[in-house]
Amino acid sequence: MKLTKKQQFLLVKLAILAIILIISGLGLFSKNQKKTSNKSNTNQTQVESSVDFSGYDKSKMYTLQVGKVADGDTFHVRLDGKEFKIRLLLIDTPETAKEGKTAQPFADQAKQKTEELLKKAKKVEGKFDVGDYTDKYGRALMYVYLDGKLLQQTLVEESLARVGYAHPPNTTLLKDLQKVEEQTKQKKKNIWEKDGYVTNRGFDPSVY
Repeated sequence: MKLTKKQQFLLVKLAILAIILIISGLGLFSKNQKKTSNKSNTNQTQVESSVDFSGYDKSKMYTLQVGKVADGDTFHVRLDGKEFKIRLLLIDTPETAKEGKTAQPFADQAKQKTEELLKKAKKVEGKFDVGDYTDKYGRALMYVYLDGKLLQQTLVEESLARVGYAHPPNTTLLKDLQKVEEQTKQKKKNIWEKDGYVTNRGFDPSVY
């Protein structure tokens, strides 16, 4: 049956209206998804920041139970029944892949080394410095010792971490780590193999 011009015009209008409604619906769905994601991230930050460390003695060593490792300088632990993230003081390792970004060179190696060292250790202990207990993300700022040896030092010795993330007065062991780094740099290994990769602000993958 042949449609009249009026009927054809009406069908076109209906088709256009349907397309507009579909596009609007997709936009609303995307916006709601983004809100949900943001809410989830906010809740995660709140959980990480909820631990009150003010009662902990900064001169004392605390035995830790290790959980998931996020990257070379960040991992989950349990202390006195509380679960939280530790951000290792005074070192910085390359960033692993996250939020659509690819991993920086040697990020996976640094993460694997930290996982390996934590797993092998018979005793894992943490100690706060004299300044803030946490960083702005709510992560506990600690020196971590594995069977008596400083984990930060080992990662610097392995050329998988640079000395950084120094925020006074949490700098008690800064000079000691800087001495180790100066010796390690001469080997031109891992993060030091390519000039310009290690910077004062982190790492520059563009040199590769």
